[in-house]
Amino acid sequence: MKRIFKSILISVAALFLFAGASFAATSVRLQTPTNPTNQDTFNLTFVALDTDSSQTVTVNCYKKAPGDSTYSVFQSFSLTNGGNTDSCQVTSGIMNKGNGTYYFYVTADGTSHAQSQTVSVDFNNETPGTPTNYNKSKPNSCTYQISFHTADDNETTRVVLYRSTDPSFSLDSGHQVNSINIGPNQDGTMTDNISPNCNTTYYYAIRAFDKYGNGSGSVGDSSTSTTIISPTGVQQQQAGAIAGGTAGNVVGGGAGTQGVLGTESAKISPTPSAAGKGGNPLSNAGNWIATHKTISFLILVLILAIAYYLYRRYYKKVK
Repeated sequence: MKRIFKSILISVAALFLFAGASFAATSVRLQTPTNPTNQDTFNLTFVALDTDSSQTVTVNCYKKAPGDSTYSVFQSFSLTNGGNTDSCQVTSGIMNKGNGTYYFYVTADGTSHAQSQTVSVDFNNETPGTPTNYNKSKPNSCTYQISFHTADDNETTRVVLYRSTDPSFSLDSGHQVNSINIGPNQDGTMTDNISPNCNTTYYYAIRAFDKYGNGSGSVGDSSTSTTIISPTGVQQQQAGAIAGGTAGNVVGGGAGTQGVLGTESAKISPTPSAAGKGGNPLSNAGNWIATHKTISFLILVLILAIAYYLYRRYYKKVK
């Protein structure tokens, strides 16, 4: 019986020591960037945290470009006070292998080593061909009809229609009136109902776009003079959705603005296997011990004291 009590004491102590050490860990998560895109400069936001709030966390940003066989580090920095939210800055110098798929991941080293998931970016900044065979007709007093043929470029996915009462206008969201999802080397038609302004003269122009948000040159009425406007972040995001066939104010290339992954007060969220009902009890206990070291130590002392008291009391009775 004496051996049994000793085994219990050793097991309890080992459990607390093991849990406190093994579950004090570093965690890192990486935001999924806009994809596909025609932007060669953007931020990859991540959250790197450590259960030890005083631990410095070293972060390395890795990339693999088209044609590369291995990953390489393109940015490194340190996060203090248990980690934080930050970004790997991707520039044109990093996206230096031309069009294709680029892969990224982040590692964090603190109490332990952690690696994020790998994310990919399908990059292309080549513009599609400008539509041809543009023609405007007015089948009735309140309807204009625009016909065209898309370029044989293997890139076109959409054509956008713009109009104005002024022959000189900008190709922006304020002048967009229609759009159509259409592939390369195809005949297309779009209509514009101008009711109740049926007696108003309108001028039209069209542009083609690809799935990356790259826009072609414009073609329209012979009397028009158009200006292509660079898109805003929201318009760029809509342009990036072309591949999915989502309608929007698409006026030019670009990837959308990135969402927020975390803040300075971000905390490590428990994984599904460790959180809630059905989680791993040992993992839950270990995480609690690692973040409540003082209380855990007092509990350990109390358990050892109770065990020793029971041992002494039982041992004396046996003798």
